[in-house]
Order: sequence, then structure tokens, then C-alpha cells
Amino acid sequence: MISNSLCQKFPFVAKYFQTLFETNVNKFPQSIVFEGLDVYAQCFFALELARVLNCLEDGSEDCECLNCRWIRENKHPALNFVSQIHYKPSNDDSKTVISVLQAKEIEKNLRETSDYHRFFIFFDAKLAPVDLQHKNSLEKYSPKGYNICPDEDWCLNHINQKTFNPSVPNVLLKSVEEPPLRTTFVFLTKNRADLLNTIVSRSQCFKLPTAQPKQDFKPVLHYLENYPNFSLSEALNTSENLQNYIKENDISCDFLLDSILSFLNSQLKNSNKTISERKILDDIKALSEAKKHLGASMSDKVVLDTLFLKMTRGRK
Repeated sequence: MISNSLCQKFPFVAKYFQTLFETNVNKFPQSIVFEGLDVYAQCFFALELARVLNCLEDGSEDCECLNCRWIRENKHPALNFVSQIHYKPSNDDSKTVISVLQAKEIEKNLRETSDYHRFFIFFDAKLAPVDLQHKNSLEKYSPKGYNICPDEDWCLNHINQKTFNPSVPNVLLKSVEEPPLRTTFVFLTKNRADLLNTIVSRSQCFKLPTAQPKQDFKPVLHYLENYPNFSLSEALNTSENLQNYIKENDISCDFLLDSILSFLNSQLKNSNKTISERKILDDIKALSEAKKHLGASMSDKVVLDTLFLKMTRGRK
């Protein structure tokens, strides 16, 4: 089924889809949001899902059936990349956004019957040669034989609201909400908050976290200066500030939680009468639960709001 490399790097999400393939593939999501820092990891995961669903054999990673080969080579009719430079009708001269004409082209495609499980993968395309960072991502996450950028003159980037012409989401909405059978829309983004709520609410959201180098927790210290005496309003303000910190510094929520854990462990080592050891241990337990919630693809906002509200424990 899904490639071993993706299963090892993203076990929670891989297990979810593996179970779906084995038990009830008819309940496969009609719309998916993949969020995380590495857009290539998200794209390869989407391609693997398309490959397994369209495989003519058993879906194995090494399958060489016609459908598997075509999807790996980015030549399959079921596979539709949608960006500013892909999936464009001949009369579309827009260059910086996904246009209304492209959305209408998708509607036209959906009116035609298909023997395949169609995928529409939305992303932001950067017209530039593939740089070292993107090449590293290609090598790191690419399952066997995939070729996303055959001419290497453009790079994958995360989609956000600015990638769309403002009218496009409304045109797409009915298609996303009630697509034909065996059709899936996939949106590749850093954070679900970067997409319109109307799209997110009709999609299943999955985090694909990527490992980041260990880093000192000092940059987040000033957000925690009132610990452990957060009021309820301070807790929510701290959560909001840290959500902004994540976006501004291009880090994952999982990485931020590790930094907070380092801070709490330092407090535990230096605990005194002003902060009880039990309080710190309770907050470390709450943080462990937050990491589990994050792994279950809950939004950064919900995870951080819940964590800091738990850290107030009855304060007003």
C-alpha cells in the first residue's frame, strides 16, 4: 500500500488511510487538507493515495501496473495539478492566481464520467528553478519513481487564500461539497487557517509534521514570563501570540510544544516554593496530551488554547 518511507515518517496519517483502504474505501474523503512545513511531503502523500486508489493490482509500493507507472510519471488522466500555471484553459491569461476559468474547467471535467478515482491537487507554483532546499525535499520524501517536476523550472509552494482569485472558492464550493463519486480534492498548505473556512469545514485535515533541529527554548521565554500565574484572558492571549510566532518564524506547532516542554523541564529542575513540583508535573502531562491531539490532526489553535487553559487550572 502506501510507501514505507511515508509510513515511517507519518505513521498516524498513514495508518488512517491504510485502514480505510482495507475496510471501507467507499468512505474515502472527498476533500483533504494536508498541513505542515514541507509541501513536497504533502504532495507525495497525495500522489501515493491516488496511486493506491487507481492501482490495477494490489496497491503494493513496487507495483508496475499501467496506472501506477503513469501516476509516478505524472501522466495519468486521473491526476490533476491545479496552480497558477497548471490546469489552465487556452483562453486563460491569468498568471498570479488560480482563476475562475480554471475553477469552471474543473466543473466541466467533473461533468464527464471517469473510470478512475480523480484527484485535484491544489498548490502555489513558483516559477523558478528547483533549488537545493526543494531538491532535498524531493530526495527525502519521494517514494519510488515519482517525477513531480520533470522540467525543473518551477517549485511547489503552499497554497493560501491569496493564491486564489477571490471568486474561485465560491465557484469551487459546490464541487468540493458534492463531487461525483471517486473524486478527491487535496489542498497543500502550511496551516489550515491559511485557507477559507468554507473549504476547511468541508475537508478532512491531516498534519504531516516534519522533524526540525533541536533548538533552545529561550526565544519563547518572554511569552511564558507570567508562568504559572496565567489568568484565563492571559492564557488565550498567550495562545494567540504563540500561533503568530509559529507563522512568523516558519516553525511547526510540534516544534513549539517541544520548546515549551524544555522550559517546563527547566522549571522542574529549579522548582522552589513559589512553583510547586506537582503544578509543573501536571502541566507537563497537559503538554503531553497536547502533542497527542496535534498528532491526531487537531488545529494549532485548538491545541494551544486547550493547553494554556489547562495551565490556568481554575484561575480567573
